[in-house]
Amino acid sequence: MQKKVYSLFLMFAVFSLIATTPSVFADHGTATVTNAPGSSVPGCEETADGCFIPSMVTIDVGGEVTWDNDDTAAHTITSGTPTGGPDGHFDSSLIMAGSSFSHTFDEAGTYDYFCMVHPWMAGSVIVVDEAAEAAEAAEAAEAAEV
Repeated sequence: MQKKVYSLFLMFAVFSLIATTPSVFADHGTATVTNAPGSSVPGCEETADGCFIPSMVTIDVGGEVTWDNDDTAAHTITSGTPTGGPDGHFDSSLIMAGSSFSHTFDEAGTYDYFCMVHPWMAGSVIVVDEAAEAAEAAEAAEAAEV
């Protein structure tokens, strides 16, 4: 009986942590990133905001990120890094001023990206699978019962 009470308490504690995690309350289905004004000139990478605002976003698997080019210059959104080059996950080609590009992420992971025209512009998309994380937490709670 005591073991069952401990198991229920542990399961309640795990699910409480999941329920109170701030990411649960955030909308991770979509995200919008804008180019910092003047980002076509070096220096934005040294600011608190970076060249892409925000420079890091978190979305769920199946979520979509839209990059709005509010700058006066054309930019690209290319997966990869300036030093390693494009990695082939996504590429916007040139996005003219006032235009946008969207990409849907179907697999969990971290996706770095940069502007091929202005390589000091870089950011990251973190794609999480919250359903898988909740299932892992439930499995851990069940394993603790044993």
